[in-house]
Amino acid sequence: MGKKSQFFRAFVAGQTISDNREVTPEMIDEIVETFNAETYSPRINIEHIAGYSPEPPFNGYGDVIAVKKQVDEFTIAGKTEKRPALYLQVDANDQLFTLSKRDQKPYPSVELTPNYAGSGKVGLIGLAFTDTPASIGTQRLNFSRVNGSMIATSDERAALAFAEDADGKDPVDSIVNRLFSKLTGHFKPSEPEKTKEEPAQPANDNFDLGKFTADMSAAVAGSISEALAPIAEAQATHQREFAALKAKLEGEPDTTFSRKLVSGGGADVLTDC
Repeated sequence: MGKKSQFFRAFVAGQTISDNREVTPEMIDEIVETFNAETYSPRINIEHIAGYSPEPPFNGYGDVIAVKKQVDEFTIAGKTEKRPALYLQVDANDQLFTLSKRDQKPYPSVELTPNYAGSGKVGLIGLAFTDTPASIGTQRLNFSRVNGSMIATSDERAALAFAEDADGKDPVDSIVNRLFSKLTGHFKPSEPEKTKEEPAQPANDNFDLGKFTADMSAAVAGSISEALAPIAEAQATHQREFAALKAKLEGEPDTTFSRKLVSGGGADVLTDC
């Protein structure tokens, strides 16, 4: 089960920061009008990247379950004014909960369609959490623990509030922890295992450090073997030629041998003593 958040501000009428699109109050009205979680539940992703794999980091982080409109006061270029804002409520899983506690990807960024289900009206089809939101006035994820619950520390900075798990423990065994464990595990001595399981195949849209390391090792080993092959072949040839020459010399008589002449002369043989 996920964790239901408080409503948080995700979208404000006016020009966007990144591309100067105009967000009208009517667009917010249409989003509220067309939203129905039972008909279509907008999924949460990271940086607007919805991966094909169920593995992190570009998998699902929960769903948007409710929307509402609210008029808030903002100070823009030294002027205070009131603008309509879109508020969302999400049902988040442990991945989003842990990201918020780590202060990673803290800002919401909505994904819209101009023709929701053929209605000709703007509709919400997704929500991302990012470092660079397009809209002004978005509320970042921020938490503090008070009396066993996760609550907003202030109206401006804290966007989400979650209840802790039913067993009273934080979801520390999150996918983010597992991701960093996999990375750091490659630099620690391996420990013997009782059983070996077939490693899962990485998804196309995820980076697998283990496979990358193995591929690089194989490529380097192949390059070294290829570079040393001529040297090894030449050495083997020299060894064969040396062995053949040695065998040839050992089978031929020594023509340089001469025996010392005996003492004496003529036909008589004399002793040396």
